[in-house]
Amino acid sequence: MLDRADSLPAESRRQQLATLMAEPQLSRVLKRIAVMKKQHLTTYGNVIVHVTSVQLTTNGATVLDCQDTRNAGLINSVTQKKVNRGVKEDSTKALLIKGRDGKWRVSKSITLGEGC
Repeated sequence: MLDRADSLPAESRRQQLATLMAEPQLSRVLKRIAVMKKQHLTTYGNVIVHVTSVQLTTNGATVLDCQDTRNAGLINSVTQKKVNRGVKEDSTKALLIKGRDGKWRVSKSITLGEGC
């Protein structure tokens, strides 16, 4: 769902993303989508996830991921020209919290950079 978050219907986008994200990550993603729309940018492709580490803490969990984003990026929605694309190894750190419903949600996602 995150690969296509910007293509979700605007009227249900927050609700659908809230199944995967908590604040402040949810608001950050929604704001980023709004900025992208104004710039005529949309996402394309898929990200392949390679979780390398999961650490449970008293406040939640930390997940380290070595994502393959080579087949994903941004495209201009008017010209259909690719603006950028990902890389073979994109190191990401996600902080998760457990909701009242018992489901884990991302509360913060941090891109650590290329290479894992």
